[in-house]
Amino acid sequence: MTMLTTPDHTDRARFQNLRNLAGTLLLAVGLVVSTHAEAHLLNMTEIQLESRNPETATLTVKIDLGQSLMSAEQYWDAVSADSGTQRSMLEPAAAQLTDGISLSVNGVARHLELHSWQLVALSLEAIENPLTPQMSVLNFTVERGITDKDAVLELRILPQLEIPWPALMRIDQANVQLPVSRLLTERDRSSGPIALGEDFQSKPHSMTTGLALGFQQLVPGLSWVAIGFQHILPEGLDHIVFVLGLFFLSTTLKILLMQVSCFTVAHSLTLALATLGWISVPASIVEPLIAASIVFIALDNLGSIRLERWRLLIVALFGLLHGLGFAAVLSELTLPAGSFMTSLLLFNVGVELGQIAVLILAALTVGSFRGWANYQERVARPATVTIAGIGAYWLVKRVAFL
Repeated sequence: MTMLTTPDHTDRARFQNLRNLAGTLLLAVGLVVSTHAEAHLLNMTEIQLESRNPETATLTVKIDLGQSLMSAEQYWDAVSADSGTQRSMLEPAAAQLTDGISLSVNGVARHLELHSWQLVALSLEAIENPLTPQMSVLNFTVERGITDKDAVLELRILPQLEIPWPALMRIDQANVQLPVSRLLTERDRSSGPIALGEDFQSKPHSMTTGLALGFQQLVPGLSWVAIGFQHILPEGLDHIVFVLGLFFLSTTLKILLMQVSCFTVAHSLTLALATLGWISVPASIVEPLIAASIVFIALDNLGSIRLERWRLLIVALFGLLHGLGFAAVLSELTLPAGSFMTSLLLFNVGVELGQIAVLILAALTVGSFRGWANYQERVARPATVTIAGIGAYWLVKRVAFL
């Protein structure tokens, strides 16, 4: 007769710890989301007043239009249009900026008029994604310039204008090496009076402005890291499942690191080669093979009790396949010519951070059960069978429809 056993005190403690961890994770996510809603430095607005030539002063606004004054679809259509059509499509957004930005010189308001612009977008998906800001540049001519070298300026963002906050303001003046900077926020929308001339730099910028200036230099790189990370979480479900397959064979951290290291080196290699155009394999071949790699790893988990040396070679070979899959994402984007290799490296860093996040979440979810006598039968094997089933479904689907 089969005896049913009830969980002992240790099992109940593990379940309690798991529930506490889940609650902590939810709280952390909530804090991140609320912080993100308060200030999104990745797509903060930049306003630069260039008065080096007093007769033709220019106000430049660098702004994430697709996340603010235009919809993502409108912005994407404008990016694809010719210059004449772009102007007509930009007029409503430009009017909001000229009506909502008040620039005064010695207390007298100066009119702004759009004269040139530059629209940048990698894809519609990138425009819609707040973690990958697609910043446009709009240049406005300042009425009558700024001929008074000792003028007092003030820039205010009026209440009717809502832009991605904060707004980093910078003023460049002739014969002054360093610009003056101010950080405007939704609550503090005015730069305050800024005196040009000899006392132009007499008032140092605040600590928050300094932090924003430093962060500004990191934004382009962080965008590529975010794109790579998102290709794992939440978009790369097949890569997530493969990494989980590596996780459920690993009974120790050493074994897990050995497998993940082989996988990382291999996919980094083919990602670089494919992005550089040195190798090319059709998706109709790569995608089914990625699904097959998931099935193989899962089935090998079911028949293995330890890590064999040949498995590391297999993991590396599968890593080469997954690298081609990562490269397919980059093929839909445009890497900047001036920083091609840097952007490629940062994308790969994002991929690695995504994989690490998957492993951390897996460890937080089932890690407390590792020492349980029934871990393999009750946790690892059911999870591995599920992974094999998912991989088999993808394999059949991709062979049939690719």
